[in-house]
Amino acid sequence: MTSEQFQTHVKEQIALLNEGKPLEAFDRYFASDGIMFANGLVFATGAKACREKQEPYIASARSIDGRILDLVISPEKSVCAFRNRTSFTTHEGKTFRIDGVCWQRWQDDKIIEEHYFEGEEMHKMIHRGILKSPQNFV
Repeated sequence: MTSEQFQTHVKEQIALLNEGKPLEAFDRYFASDGIMFANGLVFATGAKACREKQEPYIASARSIDGRILDLVISPEKSVCAFRNRTSFTTHEGKTFRIDGVCWQRWQDDKIIEEHYFEGEEMHKMIHRGILKSPQNFV
């Protein structure tokens, strides 16, 4: 994957997330053998398990207002990081806002490793510079 292809794929993923289409972004860009972490712990391994864990939350949404901020791309290491401030409204009318930082490592046009940080862990990672130099977290 060239630097230009990598950047294009990341930006296409972000566009889908901003359009409120997280499952479409996942299906298009997450590797079948990818792994997800949440605050440093394994969340799920493999696309099937990762999707199954996320799907109930997304299915409960009547609407999703994607809001991805502070995207930074390091093409030389095939990594990126961004802030996710997406909100979603449930079928019952309750609105929730996500507040986290996502770091991804890509390989062969797919996300092979994703780390999601929220709460205190997110603030620690921001302080350490994840949204300025994501390549330092490889």
